[in-house]
Amino acid sequence: MMFIDPRYELPGCRYVSRTAIPKLYGEVRERVEEQLKSTLYFATTADLWSSQTSEPYMSLTVHFIDKDWKLVSLCLQAVYFPEDHTGEATAAGLVDALTSWGLGEDHQVCVTTDSGTNVIKAAELNGWTRLQ
Repeated sequence: MMFIDPRYELPGCRYVSRTAIPKLYGEVRERVEEQLKSTLYFATTADLWSSQTSEPYMSLTVHFIDKDWKLVSLCLQAVYFPEDHTGEATAAGLVDALTSWGLGEDHQVCVTTDSGTNVIKAAELNGWTRLQ
């Protein structure tokens, strides 16, 4: 940037990580929550995996048809999930994820998962229709 304008100072890592990213996250989350308010029925995709450094994560993506009849898919979260990857812990984590976005289980048409036994059991424990 100093070739364009030598007076410009790049923001530091602290500013980016503590101010810019949280602000952007809040703005995006508000827009997503607004979209979800008008959604009557939805489907989800859920997955658990481990990073290259063996850190466990869980993701949840929501799919719905908007008022213009367009398919919308939004990754609601990809979060660190240190709990045991048992069916019970996974079931509770998925319910917590839906709740944190204001989505009711009674409006979920189905969940798509891989063939992991823990995710299959989680869907069964929650009483969710599961597609594979």
